[in-house]
Amino acid sequence: METKFASAERSSEESVKSSNSSLEKIPYLNDIFCSLSYIFCILDENRQIVFTNDILLKTLSIDNVDQILGKRFGGAINCRFSTEEIGGCGTSEHCRFCGAVNAVLESKKTGLKTTTECRIRRIIDGVENFMDVEVTATPFLHENLNYTIFSLVDITDRKRRAIIEKIFFHDVLNVAAGLQGFFEIFDSLEEHEKNRFIKIGASLSQQIIDEIVTQRIITQAENHELEVNIQPIKSLSFIQQIADDLQFLEVSKGKNIVVSKDSVDVSFKSDPVLLRRVLNNMVKNALEASTSGQTVTIAVNKINQKLKFSVHNAKFIPRNIEIQVFMRSFSTKGSQRGIGTYSMKILGEQQLGGTIDFTTSEAEGTTFFIEL
Repeated sequence: METKFASAERSSEESVKSSNSSLEKIPYLNDIFCSLSYIFCILDENRQIVFTNDILLKTLSIDNVDQILGKRFGGAINCRFSTEEIGGCGTSEHCRFCGAVNAVLESKKTGLKTTTECRIRRIIDGVENFMDVEVTATPFLHENLNYTIFSLVDITDRKRRAIIEKIFFHDVLNVAAGLQGFFEIFDSLEEHEKNRFIKIGASLSQQIIDEIVTQRIITQAENHELEVNIQPIKSLSFIQQIADDLQFLEVSKGKNIVVSKDSVDVSFKSDPVLLRRVLNNMVKNALEASTSGQTVTIAVNKINQKLKFSVHNAKFIPRNIEIQVFMRSFSTKGSQRGIGTYSMKILGEQQLGGTIDFTTSEAEGTTFFIEL
């Protein structure tokens, strides 16, 4: 069986049942596992579940362990990438960057306990759900057969708090620094220049408010407490206002933000606050990827009965980064970053009912878009 990463070979049903029966005979093993407050399971040589505690069953809302025996962990928890290849969990291109399968492979290779963090994208009732977890894999020899004790601790809340605090302080301080610089030079301006700078100051103040509101919105969305407020919007003036507001960001210095001349001007209905958050993040990411003198282009086009809002920059995203872009906590900008593209997904798709994606190539650069 073909694979793009880990072995696709699977144990037979008889082998899985035999392992389970043998492990259940170990004195107190089930009592010990079930006394733990986090997921514990034992995997066989082919990374299939042959023993588990009740926490995993409760997490998956199932009653009988037979429902997951023989499954690989990604398949059991409905990882969105576990069905990409016929070999299942561990065999897709995305699995190369999965902390869970890499922890298991590393522990098997070294014979040592391996702990790492993992970002998981699950599909639950047709909706994508994101988890940050800490996984530990430990080799275990029983009756001359090699197993792996695999544990998983949900650190989603801890990572969420750390990321939001980091981003909040980073982004708000950046805008506040720009506002401070504005006041430092305001008195030295000629009278005819002051009206323009007052608009700049107002824009910077609004950005500080927007950053605070953004963090609140994301938290409400993750907690399923966010109310969507649908209103009429004019497409062209909407993206033009975004371009005008973001040109005063620190990251915009020396770069151009333009609205495509091919953009359409139509009336549509959506939540302007949430849509603005999505497009703001697209533009900010594009600006961070751009160098001095380069241009970020915002566009809106009508395709059949959908509106496609897009943001383009000249930077190409390498494949190893491309397939991790929408993972919460993943970032190329350092630790405790990485909520911008994730927030596009959670706001644009789960709240606005749109489709978020991007294209990238060395020849054409990168375009993020939302279709509504």
